[in-house]
Amino acid sequence: MLLFSHFFAIAKFVYLCGEERQHRVIPFVDIHTHLPLAEETIGLTSHRLGIEPTAGIGADSSVGIHPWDVEKVGAVEPLLRQMRSIPCRAIGEAGLDKACDADFSRQMEFFERQVVIAAERNIPLIIHCVRAQSEILAILRHYPNLKAVIFHGFIGSPEQATELTSRGYHISFGFGALRSPKTVNALRGCSGSALFLESDTADGSVSTLYEQVAEVRKVDVATLKREIYDNYIRIFG
Repeated sequence: MLLFSHFFAIAKFVYLCGEERQHRVIPFVDIHTHLPLAEETIGLTSHRLGIEPTAGIGADSSVGIHPWDVEKVGAVEPLLRQMRSIPCRAIGEAGLDKACDADFSRQMEFFERQVVIAAERNIPLIIHCVRAQSEILAILRHYPNLKAVIFHGFIGSPEQATELTSRGYHISFGFGALRSPKTVNALRGCSGSALFLESDTADGSVSTLYEQVAEVRKVDVATLKREIYDNYIRIFG
């Protein structure tokens, strides 16, 4: 038989759990970096398969064949076999880049084959996109059941951002976004449920990026951290 004291103890436990969740320190999320993750930061360190050594790839890694590398890595089949089994949290960065010299048809082939692997493994896809949003979206339309798609290092207009988020994709902004007025407007208007931030290869700290983005979005850093952390947990568990 439960006594009043038992109900009081249960209520106190639930209250304290809620208090702990409310007041615990929320980490920064750096969704895409080529450097070791900073202290008090969670996220993904990106590895360029076929170019960089695979040692150290693990639970906090994304792995992909970068569009810049499609003519440097040689035969693709061994790399794709490796990509199917290597321990990682996401596939990428993979994508298309019209500003580089790599053969575009080869970029297209490599990209779609990596999309297939992300779908097979049911893990998120991190996309590198330069002047090729329409081509990438045309490919992604054939893979509607991808676990998640994150366009990293977004530099584009509010209209381009809306086109991505309306399809359920996520957008990650870095320091470069703050140097582009149109991208600042995209960042300001981006839905919080679609938002990520990243340091990529920048010298600046991810904490500094959060401060600058919080100012753009007119929120405090704690609110921004919670918003992005919730997105991370929703996708990566």
